[in-house]
Amino acid sequence: MSSATVRVGFVKRTKEPPEDSVRLRVVVAAMVMVALVAVLAQGTIDAFTWVGGLLLVPAGYAFSYVQRHNSSVATKVVLVVGLVVALASFLQGVRSATTVEQARIPLASLFVWVQILHSFDVPRRRDLAFSVVSSLILIAQAGALSFGTGFLVFLVPWGGLAAAWLYLSQHPASREATEPSFVRKVASRGGGVGPAVGRSLVAAIVVVVTATAVVFAFMPRLPGTSVRLPPFAAGRGLAVPGFDGQVANPGLPAQGGEVVNFAASAYPGFGSQVDLRARGRLSDRVVMRVRSSQAALWRGQVYDTFDGTAWTASDTDSVAIGQSDDQSFVISTGASAVPTRRLVTTFYVESHEPNIVFAAYAPQQVFFPSTQLSVDQFESIRAPIFLDQGLVYSVISEIPITQPELLRQLPAGFRVADLSTYTQLPDGLPKRVVGLAEGITAGATTIYDKVAAVQDWLRRNTRYNLDIPPDPPGASAVDHFLFESREGFCEHIATAMAVLLRAVGVPTRLVTGFGPGERNTFTGYFEVRESDAHAWVEVLYPEVGWVQYDPTFGVPPAAPGLGGRFIAPEILRAVGRFISRVIPEPVKAAAREVGAAIGAAARAALSAWPVTVGVAALVLLVGLALRRLRAARRRARPPTGAAGAFLTLSQTLRARGHPRAEHQTPAEFLRAIRRSRTLPPDLLPEAEIVVRTFERERFSGEEPAPEDVEEAIAAAARVHEGATRASPTDWS
Repeated sequence: MSSATVRVGFVKRTKEPPEDSVRLRVVVAAMVMVALVAVLAQGTIDAFTWVGGLLLVPAGYAFSYVQRHNSSVATKVVLVVGLVVALASFLQGVRSATTVEQARIPLASLFVWVQILHSFDVPRRRDLAFSVVSSLILIAQAGALSFGTGFLVFLVPWGGLAAAWLYLSQHPASREATEPSFVRKVASRGGGVGPAVGRSLVAAIVVVVTATAVVFAFMPRLPGTSVRLPPFAAGRGLAVPGFDGQVANPGLPAQGGEVVNFAASAYPGFGSQVDLRARGRLSDRVVMRVRSSQAALWRGQVYDTFDGTAWTASDTDSVAIGQSDDQSFVISTGASAVPTRRLVTTFYVESHEPNIVFAAYAPQQVFFPSTQLSVDQFESIRAPIFLDQGLVYSVISEIPITQPELLRQLPAGFRVADLSTYTQLPDGLPKRVVGLAEGITAGATTIYDKVAAVQDWLRRNTRYNLDIPPDPPGASAVDHFLFESREGFCEHIATAMAVLLRAVGVPTRLVTGFGPGERNTFTGYFEVRESDAHAWVEVLYPEVGWVQYDPTFGVPPAAPGLGGRFIAPEILRAVGRFISRVIPEPVKAAAREVGAAIGAAARAALSAWPVTVGVAALVLLVGLALRRLRAARRRARPPTGAAGAFLTLSQTLRARGHPRAEHQTPAEFLRAIRRSRTLPPDLLPEAEIVVRTFERERFSGEEPAPEDVEEAIAAAARVHEGATRASPTDWS
């Protein structure tokens, strides 16, 4: 058996040529700069990295363009050394970080320096593509560091530049473009290629943005337990002078017996009392941003004694607690007989606030940047420092999961001490208040049913109004609210609920704090404002403990339903709030009247649904019939101009036994006519006039002259007349 020599060859991969497109390089560099500025704008990058990024990235891309044909080993060595130094700096920063949250800052610096160094070595298109990917990482990092919607200022232009990069990257490099062997120039009716390219680019951007918005709006949120970060504390605050465990509110004047009204930046409910005679409005300044997997009432203080006009706390003593081994403060709240849900919340303070440590009830563990905290008997937490801008703290709470079926089954037995403290009523309370409470709860046999009855009555019979006038001198605040004005704000509504329940033997207390705030759709943080300062009620249930009720807005659900897992409803509500603010009141009143009329018509239609269905079916059938009639008229309308002349020619030749095949162009049809001798020789020029005029009208992009169209129509008529009169034997 003979042997043979086998030669093995290797296919050498063609090296990608350098990228010469200046436009593509400028777009990529702009994407990187926008992403870089987005990260720098979050204020978490050191000054050296900040200045280095702004100066070196443009210089790097300019250097790469000049040196794109020259591969320098020295440059690559310098860049590798720079990457090693950046990595070492990152590892050093991570080593000093105590939480994942703190590790994001050195990670952002590392991403910035990788982009800076990479900008000096982008000779080819694939290197530019890597720059685009790294800019995407930077823009995502900026979004993670951002607390507000200001991030959109950078995201929108970056998205536009990304669309431009996608368009430019579809074009082959100049070396790769194939020279065409034949080019047919056709004038565009729309005015050239430029507008068409612009329309395509705009259409692509609209499609991408729309698809992104739809996916973003309807993407289910991940449960908080899946993305939870370890709780942490950071920042400093001014020390409370002579701290003795009490609340210090520097925004309020000293309370010397006079009514302290609402200040723009100070809520009088954070202090020693809640006075129902106070009036005024709070500002919309953001006081804190809260990272939380669900909405909650951010609890601050508790009051248990009501004198007819103001709430105070019967016991103001507090107990100092120190940090445990894990640098947290453990709050003893007692065991609960109902299941609970763990909630980790992190508060980012944005403005100067009292020394209250706000938390979702019931707090179990607090991470706060101080060495001591104080807790009173109501489980309210105070700090020896004020909450100042930049302070961050975390709270781990156990949220009770209370179901109506469970609460209805609980016994109604209370301790004597709880009854004496939490069912106290002011001296001189009008008897009609007690009578109203007994009438509302008549037939309610359980604590839960009594609470639900009172809450439902208040929601049906009272109105929320921040601009109510002062009560008459000497009037009982609750009596005036329930029987005279029936208008007030959260303090009045919560007080009415607490007093009505106390009147029928249900222990209650008043709580002040902040409402959940408005969830920022883009960041996921709850933005809590001064105007979110709030008051609500806690009701005592045997064996369960205190359960929160908010008669003003409704208690946030412990387990959000399907609507709480999607962003689209929040977007629609935000749009609705914006429209409500900008539309004048007369227009809104007219819209409400129109809506009421539409609702009445809808109810009437539903009450007579057979007639409604019949009318709707009749309208649908009439609409379909009219649509078909219009379509038939369009099909029956004969073509005009050169197209009509060509149709006449085609019909004439079909009658002579020479129909036009579907695949034939007009020119091919004309050549077939000549070969088959379907027409006499003197009519062939007439047929050619018709065909050429039709081709110019249909395919050239230019309208033929009116006289040419008239000549084609006349030629078609002459062909029809001549072919009809003559016989094929006359010219064969």
